[in-house]
Amino acid sequence: MLDQNDHQDEAQKQHSETSFYGPVRPVDYSAPADMADGRTGTPPRYRRCNPPLPGMEAYFPPETDPPFELDNSSESLTTKLDQILQSNHHRDLSDLTWEQRQTVLDYEEEEGFGVGASISLYPSGEITAGCYSRGLKRAPGQHGKVMSMKFTAKARKQIKRAVESKITTFKLFLTLTFDPKLSVLTESGCVDQQWAKTKFKKFLNSLTKKYTRLADKTENETWYLNYIWVAEIQEQNTQNIHFHILLDREFIDVKWLVKLWDQASNSVNIKRLNNQEHAVNYLLSYMKKGNTPIEGKRYGMSQKLLDGSRPVKFDFYGRSKRRAFLNIKDELEREIKENGGYVADWGLSLPAPCRPRVWKDKQGTIFRKPGVSQKIGKEFLERLHAATAAIDQELAYAPIPDDLPF
Repeated sequence: MLDQNDHQDEAQKQHSETSFYGPVRPVDYSAPADMADGRTGTPPRYRRCNPPLPGMEAYFPPETDPPFELDNSSESLTTKLDQILQSNHHRDLSDLTWEQRQTVLDYEEEEGFGVGASISLYPSGEITAGCYSRGLKRAPGQHGKVMSMKFTAKARKQIKRAVESKITTFKLFLTLTFDPKLSVLTESGCVDQQWAKTKFKKFLNSLTKKYTRLADKTENETWYLNYIWVAEIQEQNTQNIHFHILLDREFIDVKWLVKLWDQASNSVNIKRLNNQEHAVNYLLSYMKKGNTPIEGKRYGMSQKLLDGSRPVKFDFYGRSKRRAFLNIKDELEREIKENGGYVADWGLSLPAPCRPRVWKDKQGTIFRKPGVSQKIGKEFLERLHAATAAIDQELAYAPIPDDLPF
């Protein structure tokens, strides 16, 4: 007869080569094991054995594989990647292998960590530039009825850029008001804004179509009408909405405008402008008034002005080019500020070139406006172009690394 030790040896021999979970190594069952209640001797009921007893495999699921390591060295690629991406000033890939460098570059490109600099050059000569990061999500747009409280700085800049683009010359300043007796009023007795906007849109469409037909008939593009309009609320008087329009016509029959507007005869007021600076000052002066809400848009312009005032953009992608942009910005900071520009940590802006002016108002007060030279803007663009061209040439002739995987 076999004793207890012989039975254990026979069981080990049968299960030493293979088991339900693959090859296993023998286990010394005579060694004491800790029990769940703290005693020693027999293994606890659900203690994992290697191999499990015959018929008990279902109670002992296989162990999971250890987590996959990206790098077997003391510092993994993930750690290096975190250190690189958290760097705000520069990126050093010299300590990484060729595969690690490619992993970092691919990761940044897919996840939107690419950075660079962007420059906007406006037709008037104005320059704005700044750093950017790819992958940034824009704020969701507004839906439904839009209510604006006041003119934003962006709106004033857009109108000023449209006038300074020199696409056309504005010669007339038109103001349209409403007669409460001939208008749709709200419960408070004011002109309904939605009705007023609809009537103004019809007036502007009729005015534009007249000159469009003249341009098509004569095949002369100078007949196309260009305009800029702003809406305003008469806060101190009637609280009614009215509109101001800049037009690039030398003459428009006032009687025809009154008939087209279909309000009181004094609801149409037209003035002749002397120069473009007066034109934009007229419009901007009304844009600075009041904080009364207006339904919908507060300003608009013809499509030709909108397209012609858009800037030409240049992108310089890469951390090295962004660093070159920031260095040149810092070197020219004093000259930019002296020339009427603005410099921040992330970018700069240069106003449109203009000549210095001196004028006197009706009270005899003398005003002086300093000029803006185009020299500093030209120097900034030339230096940035040379720096980025040198970076491109350096990357094109970069030495081949020694640790290539082939």
